[in-house]
Order: sequence, then structure tokens, then C-alpha cells
Amino acid sequence: MRFLHTADWHLGRIFYGQYLTEDQAHVLENQFFSILKDEKIDGILLAGDIFDRAVPPVEAIELWDSIITRLAMDYKVPLFVVSGNHDGAERLEVGRSMLSRSGIHIWGSPHHALQPFEFEGADGKVAICPMPFSEPRRIGDALGLGSANNSLQTIQSLENAIDADTKTKAKSKRSKSKKASVDIIEDSLFASVDMADTNLADVETNDVVTQDLDRNNETTLNLHNYDQMYQAWSDYLYKQVPKGMRSIAISHAFVMGGDVGGSERTLSVGGSEQVSPQVFKDFHYTALGHLHGPQRMGADYIRYSGSPLKYSFDEHTQKKSFTIIDMDKKGNVDISTIPVEAKRDVVILEGYFEDLLNNKELQAKHKDDYVQARLLDTMPIMDGMAKLRQVYHRCMTIDLVGRVATPMADMDEAVFKELNERQLFNQFAETVWKEPLTEREQQYINSVWDRILKED
Repeated sequence: MRFLHTADWHLGRIFYGQYLTEDQAHVLENQFFSILKDEKIDGILLAGDIFDRAVPPVEAIELWDSIITRLAMDYKVPLFVVSGNHDGAERLEVGRSMLSRSGIHIWGSPHHALQPFEFEGADGKVAICPMPFSEPRRIGDALGLGSANNSLQTIQSLENAIDADTKTKAKSKRSKSKKASVDIIEDSLFASVDMADTNLADVETNDVVTQDLDRNNETTLNLHNYDQMYQAWSDYLYKQVPKGMRSIAISHAFVMGGDVGGSERTLSVGGSEQVSPQVFKDFHYTALGHLHGPQRMGADYIRYSGSPLKYSFDEHTQKKSFTIIDMDKKGNVDISTIPVEAKRDVVILEGYFEDLLNNKELQAKHKDDYVQARLLDTMPIMDGMAKLRQVYHRCMTIDLVGRVATPMADMDEAVFKELNERQLFNQFAETVWKEPLTEREQQYINSVWDRILKED
């Protein structure tokens, strides 16, 4: 079975005052659909941040509508979507029941993401386990963990949500005593998350990634801890996957050790939003969203696809791509990527102003790209942005790295303090025009200064 993994579309994104809808439509309406056809994709995993904000602009909504309409009506490729931290979860879920009948499956609220979806492909079933972005307390509320974690009522409510076939199998393994039944469920749901080893190196090998969490040390779950609550959620979903069935988790989360770019919004204060890669160790593949750079997280089967476009100049070196997952009947995955063919690139051009302004080769290559000019000049430049935009039409910002890097020792403060206003103006004019004032210009400037002084 073949899946396409993508995330972080951020429809409606504004980049330095300019909407990127045209650029997004170019990739999604052309390359995205071409991949579905050419690569014979069986299902799409979209891991959150479909929109850039909870209330997106009309153009973004229309683009999303056109995408899901084509998927449902023309391509008939199932789409599995979870909401991200940028999305309005409730708005994204509008029409979810109706859309699911057309193969568009959307999970925004954790309350709707308490059961795996059994997707039947050409070579058997795969359990899709959705984990949309949510705050820990909302996850705990959905799981029934909002009050006394050890109460029989809470435990029973969790049992009732489990599929009937799974419950029957589980009951056969339990002790006849009620106390033993309670202990088994507590061991599975309220086991402590091993936080001793959170370093990425600790999950770099399959042996470590796949090791069981310590089930012997029962603790009360912290309803404010992302790692613990996502672990409880993951355990809860995985226990409902029928024995022998392949499983895929889709989650929008900040996994520990991830390479952060410049445009990802912080999920919480102080780094507490991070979750361990071990949260997803039981699934055959985990499709992650949130971080914009494509990357594996401890194992090949736990990874971010990255965003399809560059959304900040900090991302200018990232190689954007779509991720293709080939899964065999046993759940083993083979992963490949297809580079994104963006309409415009995001680049940083560094050099002296005149060099950038007159470099024909650079102009031909980056005329329509989004450009940040990093200028090495130490002297002021008049109308620099206007001049650069004549040759780089989408020059978005200028970074005066040359002036910032100039040592303060090069500026003799004592000299400037001794200069009066006229002398300072003359120095400024000479710097801008790169030559001293003519006698006639000096006479005119002197007359202006005289009028100013008289008015004072």
C-alpha cells in the first residue's frame, strides 16, 4: 500500500505583506495531483496546519474546497486529516460526517479521535490512528482523565470506548477478580512515561525506539504535560488496533530533538510542549506535522514531511518535498521523497549593493523569487529597496549586515561631538552623493540654515 505524507500547507499565509495563495495553488493544483496519479497513491496523510490561522481568508478556504472536491469527485483518493495548532479545529471539522462518506476524513477535536479508522486498501486493512494537535487537558478530558485517575468510573468509561472484539480478547486474559481487572487497565493507561532519556540519541536505533515503556511504576498523569498525555492517547488508540493489523499514526506535535525552523509557532511556554519519539514507537509509521523541515525522528518510520513551501528566510536552505510511504503486508515501510517544484524560491543574496544591483546573472536567476538582500555596505544607501525591486521584483527585506558588523572603534565619537549641525549635514550629504558640496550648493544650504536659525 502506498501513502503520500504531507503537512503544514498554511493556506492563507502572508509573507512580508504578500499572500502566498498563488504559490500554494501552483504546487497543490499541479504537482500534488500529478503525484497522486503518477505514483498510484492509495491514501493521503495530511498532518495538520492546513490553514495559517483559525479564521483563514476567503481565498484560502476556496483553495481548500477545490482540493477536497477534486480528491472526492475526480481522483477518489482517501484523505486523512488532523488539525494543527494554526487551524481552528472546530471550523476544520465542519461537515466531517458528510465528507467522510466521500473519503475525506477529518479529526480536529481529541473527543472525535478516540478510535482508529480501519482503512481497507488493495492488500488489506490499515488502522489510521488520528492525534490532532490539542492541549494536554483537552486530551485528558477526552480520555476521561479529568479527575480521579484511579476511580473505577474513569476506568470503566475508557473500557467502554474500546471496540467490542478487542474487549472480548482482553477479558479472556484478565483475572476473574475485579481487582485484577482494574490493575490491568491501570497498568496500560496510567503507566509512567520514562523521561530519563529524552535525548535523540537514545532513540536512534530500532532497539531503543521499540522498547516497552516501564509499566511497573504507576503514577498519576500530569494533565498539563504534553508528553504524558500524548503517551496516554497513543496507548489508548494502539490498544484498539486489531491484532496483526498494520497501523499508522497521524499527529501534529513537537517531537523532542526536532530541527526547528524560523516560522513554526511555539506550542507552549518553556519547551513543555515537546513529546518523546517513544510516544509513537508502536505504530508501523507515524506521519508528523508542525516542523517545516523534512526529518526523521529517532527512526525511519517516525518522521516529519515538512511544509511544501518555504515560509521564512530561515528556511531558505531547506529542500522541500512530498514523502512517499510504501508499506508491505507486514507493516514494513520503504520511504522516498519527491522534491517540490515551487513557482518561486525563497533566497538570501549577500553582497555589496552595487554588485547586487548590476549582477545580470543573479537578476536572471532570481528576478521573481522572494529575496532578502544582505548588504555588506557600511555607508547609508538611499532608496535601496526601490532600486533593488527594479531588478529583483520580490525583494522583501534588506538586512544591513555590513553596518551592524562595523566596529564601533571605527567611529570617532569625539570628532562627531565637536561638529555642529551644519557640519554634520555636510558630512551626510558628502556620504550620500559621494562627493563634497559645490560652492553654489554650499551657499544655498547656508541660506537655508540661516532662515532656520532666524525662525528659531
